Amino acid sequence: MSNTEIVFNIIKKSSKNLTAYEILDKLQKIKKTQPMTVYRALDKLIEEERIHKNTVKKTFVLCNHDHDDDHNSALAICKKCGDTEELKSNLFTEILKKKSLKNYDLSDFSMQIITTCKGCN
Repeated sequence: MSNTEIVFNIIKKSSKNLTAYEILDKLQKIKKTQPMTVYRALDKLIEEERIHKNTVKKTFVLCNHDHDDDHNSALAICKKCGDTEELKSNLFTEILKKKSLKNYDLSDFSMQIITTCKGCN
């Protein structure tokens, strides 16, 4: 099994979102490896749209949409506890298609909405 698949399985089996170093700790229990190995695997998984990165908490989130089509990622992130949920981005895609900007192509985007979850409210 490739390092990328091992890292994906670690994220998939986790009950919480993990940082790169938490993933590294779990990976090192399986095999001795360097941090760069984890970062390469995470970059590949993000590129393949199998995971998303929560840039606020620097954690990695399993993608929860079907992979039939490309999609734009949209995450809701609780500013208090850091809980993260992937949102259906097709609504945002439709809104952004209608708004043309001079210097930006809004057909391909990544969005993070910082808010408060119901548990912290």
